Amino acid sequence: MIEIKNLKKYYKDRLILEITNLNFSKGKIYSILGRNGAGKSTLLKILGGILSYDEGNLRYDRDNVILSTQEPLFFKGNVIYNLTEPFKLRNLKIELDKVTIFLKEFQIEKLKESSVDNLSGGEKAKIQFIRTILYNKKILLLDEPTASMDKKSTYVVERILSELRDMGCLIIIVTHDYEQAVRISNYIYEVDEGKIIQRGT
Repeated sequence: MIEIKNLKKYYKDRLILEITNLNFSKGKIYSILGRNGAGKSTLLKILGGILSYDEGNLRYDRDNVILSTQEPLFFKGNVIYNLTEPFKLRNLKIELDKVTIFLKEFQIEKLKESSVDNLSGGEKAKIQFIRTILYNKKILLLDEPTASMDKKSTYVVERILSELRDMGCLIIIVTHDYEQAVRISNYIYEVDEGKIIQRGT
């Protein structure tokens, strides 16, 4: 679970995020909508531990969180290197069978020896998503994970996320795709001028 109370984030003297009381529960998918600059990505970065907040309280298991940013971040090298090296660096188990399964599910197994520099935007998004899932974290924070993907790959992502939710994961997605939010979310929120309100279930 994530518990947020009286959280505030300022940029210089401007209040850009204010959340009075909000809880996210395990075994649920939450979609967060809102216009550009409303504070959606700021919230994810705070929860992901890469951005500080100025006031309030935030309670959750930080060691069990993985954040996938909107812009994929890769090492120089090929696809398989980027799906294995991050785990080697952290002395984590590499589940090569899962790597193979995911590459096949997204129909990109032929790209495993390709340089990430030569991938399309959609292919990079798929690799980023696969790597995020391989960490086996219980709290997933995803910023526009399917924005560059085709419809078929988007549905694969949605199915995988639904399966992870049913296994007890807590998933928060920032998206501009309201139809996607309706398809897979337990709760839909909207951020407007730094405040977050529940829009639907």
